[in-house]
Amino acid sequence: MPQNRLWIKMELRLLGIIQLMTSLIIQSLGYFWTYLFFSQSFAFGLTSGYLPIIGASGYSLWASLFFSLSGSFSIALQRRPSNYMLIWTMTMNILSIFATLIGVFLISIELMMTADLQSPLWQHRSGRMLTEYLFLFTILEMLVASVVTEWTYRARYTEEENSS
Repeated sequence: MPQNRLWIKMELRLLGIIQLMTSLIIQSLGYFWTYLFFSQSFAFGLTSGYLPIIGASGYSLWASLFFSLSGSFSIALQRRPSNYMLIWTMTMNILSIFATLIGVFLISIELMMTADLQSPLWQHRSGRMLTEYLFLFTILEMLVASVVTEWTYRARYTEEENSS
């Protein structure tokens, strides 16, 4: 029976769980933020000429999908290591890194747009606060996905070295 010599760190499962939790938090922040902004704007008929980029782009929805998939693949790789799972985990984490880079760009533009917004409306102030939290969790996801990508790259490189 051939022995699987794929070297995977034991902490990969924990990082996968962190990715799953981060994706749920980002998705929840996005839903809550979008709901607050649009429901209050429609309810009170408030128009400030400000359309949130995060809500319009749907960043928190599609990015959380990438983050949850990369976390799921990381957990699956830890449980049953194989070359195919290693490649899929590396690919999904690279896509997650690209999603976080797009998110950092969009959130930075959002924060710059709302920096000069001197509105006493609570949905603008709470929206800015939720955007800041979204920024922090996006940075956390970028760091975790980078670490997982590095570990999977090292495991792939070690596997190729051992097989030759």
